[in-house]
Amino acid sequence: MNRIVAQLHQAWDGRTRREQRMLLVMAVLVAAVGLWLGVVRPLNGWRRDAADDRARAAAELVEVRSILARLAPAAAPPRAADAQGLEPVVRQTAEAAGLQLTTGMDPSGRLGFRADNAPAAAVFGWLAALKTTHGLQPVSLGVVENADASLQVEGAF
Repeated sequence: MNRIVAQLHQAWDGRTRREQRMLLVMAVLVAAVGLWLGVVRPLNGWRRDAADDRARAAAELVEVRSILARLAPAAAPPRAADAQGLEPVVRQTAEAAGLQLTTGMDPSGRLGFRADNAPAAAVFGWLAALKTTHGLQPVSLGVVENADASLQVEGAF
């Protein structure tokens, strides 16, 4: 290690004052470029990506709110608490949200439902609309993400 330092010192001393200044300026410029490429550009990229993610989330929020607004006047709240009175409301609001539901009686005697390959925004917008406009919320809910980022949802009211 000492030998390397001694060789560098000897090479530095062998340069003229002008060459030493030019080498120092070059080292400062290389350090500035390294700092720019290693720190500043990645930070700007991360900031830009975060802003894009925020804009995408805001657009999805607007989409969910528009779905909720479309679903709100879709049907009147059911008067009967039995599954036969709930099924038309559940089906109508699901169709308005763009979901294809399969309904039936679950083992506990409640109205069960299942949706395959459903978009997440449509499913959760539909469930939120059912709760806000009709006072319905599922007593059981199972959600599984498919390989294509859609959801398989099943539950009961």
